[in-house]
Amino acid sequence: MRYLRLPLHLCLFLAAVCGTQALAAPAQDDFSAVARDVGPFASAIVFNAADRSFSQPLSVTVGELSMRVEFAEHQPCPSHGLLEWEEQATLSRSGGLCKVATLVASAPGHPDFRQVIAALGGGGKGTLSDLNLSFYYLEQGAVLPQLLLSGFTGGTHCCLVSAIVGAGDAGQWYAVQLPKQNGFGPPSVVDVAHDGGRQFIFPDKRFDAVFPSHDLSVGPDVIYEYAQGKLNVITRQPRFRPYMELSVRILPTEEDVPVPRSREVNGYLAGYVATSANAGQLQAGWRYMLARYNPQSPYLLKWCTLDKSAWGKGRTACPAPYVRTVPYPQQLALFLLQTGYITHAQCVALGYDPEKIQHEQDAIRAAATAHWHATHPG
Repeated sequence: MRYLRLPLHLCLFLAAVCGTQALAAPAQDDFSAVARDVGPFASAIVFNAADRSFSQPLSVTVGELSMRVEFAEHQPCPSHGLLEWEEQATLSRSGGLCKVATLVASAPGHPDFRQVIAALGGGGKGTLSDLNLSFYYLEQGAVLPQLLLSGFTGGTHCCLVSAIVGAGDAGQWYAVQLPKQNGFGPPSVVDVAHDGGRQFIFPDKRFDAVFPSHDLSVGPDVIYEYAQGKLNVITRQPRFRPYMELSVRILPTEEDVPVPRSREVNGYLAGYVATSANAGQLQAGWRYMLARYNPQSPYLLKWCTLDKSAWGKGRTACPAPYVRTVPYPQQLALFLLQTGYITHAQCVALGYDPEKIQHEQDAIRAAATAHWHATHPG
């Protein structure tokens, strides 16, 4: 993207819709299934800790929508804001003072909007190291555009935080947070189905550190769309099926696919099977997983065959002889059911009936506990 520096301390970027592709190396006839990037019609760097020229108040007017970002030094550090993450509350409780950014907005037929964005600093410890804003028409037919705010929190594995601010049809303002993501820079807006829509694609963070470590986790794509103050999950809409089918074909061809039976493969396979389910190819994805998963992964769930009443006074962990490991396919099937990727009927068809599994575990636990009490009288 080419940057154009404009006067009045406004670093305004004008960007046309571009054809940058979101997935690597599709076949020529697959291009219609590739999510197409949509650039903002205007964007700005409001703050950057490494460059003082991007650390000044900013005012933008787009049609009848006016927005202003104000800075205030030596203010109580906010515990909440338009951009939120866990460390903010810790910083606020410390009683320190911060440089605070506030958004002020106005539009015809709407009361003035004023809300703290976040504390600014060097990143980490509850401050943002940068702050960006972008303008989009996220809703087809909308009279006023929406503002996409984003910033980088710093810290290990983390974190891009972002939010949408928009003016509603009935005179209200909406502020909607997007899911936190790894990395930095404004989140991409895409047209997945090439139908003029505006969507966000983020990995499903519920898969993070469930099957392998954080670094080796693979979350399936979740497609979001903004509409009147709500961020709706629309992944399973039929118009996105070609995108999901292409994802299933491309995932096994990527360079960083883990080796079968390796330590990290189970995290990749969880994301692959979930993507297969979204593409209507659950059975094929399941067979792919069965041929490659690691049955000895240290991240497999454990359960205890001995009731806690028999563990012994002061003991907080299951005695080792009574620890059992949940097989990876069972853990994955139940997790996909819990997170909505498969139905109860599909879970049963894979060989994992949740009620039957629970009944069998209860029976095993009852028998083991009864035997323990019989062999430990008094």
